[in-house]
Amino acid sequence: MLGGVRLPSSGTASGNIFATSRRVQRATLRAMRNRPAVEARADARLAIDAVLDRFGAGALRLAANAGVRVIHLRPADTYRERSPALERVASGVDEWPVPPAGLFVVEERTVYLRSTSPMTVAHEFAHALDCSLGGGVYLSGVDPRIRRAFRSARAFVTPYASSGLDEYFAECLRAWVEVNDLHSPWPRATRERLREIDPAMATILESLFAYDLVA
Repeated sequence: MLGGVRLPSSGTASGNIFATSRRVQRATLRAMRNRPAVEARADARLAIDAVLDRFGAGALRLAANAGVRVIHLRPADTYRERSPALERVASGVDEWPVPPAGLFVVEERTVYLRSTSPMTVAHEFAHALDCSLGGGVYLSGVDPRIRRAFRSARAFVTPYASSGLDEYFAECLRAWVEVNDLHSPWPRATRERLREIDPAMATILESLFAYDLVA
């Protein structure tokens, strides 16, 4: 007792500290289970997380449960050094005339990023969601609705969306969550634009977010 105030014993104080620590650890573990693991420096992680948040809690939880990881390469890293799959099947990727700003490796459920530009992060994570929705294969490759929408599309939300089913899905999903780079020469990919030029795909994505990716 000090000045009429009862001080906690050292044992009680230690118990409170440990209890608080355990609560923090449990909350951290819950948050980790609800989001994909991100390996990046602090500044890069902030940029990546800001883009991932655009997809919503349901999409992040689905990706986390599917084992999706996001790895930001350090300046000295190469894709083939960080990815066993790329080392095996695409060992020359780092020597391409224009090395990719990002890649999603299906076999590893991993997004590799050299750039943290919003468009790159969103596009590659959209591939990861495509794989998560398909249970380890791209949903866009097996879902007849998406295949039919791609075949019948008269216009595409971005030029890259026309290059294949997987890129079509990724770019349409990027438009749905409205992630763009300020200085990109491509038209802004927005939900409104997607609904105007590709209403069939917009309807599919609306359904996915209502049922499969619900928060």
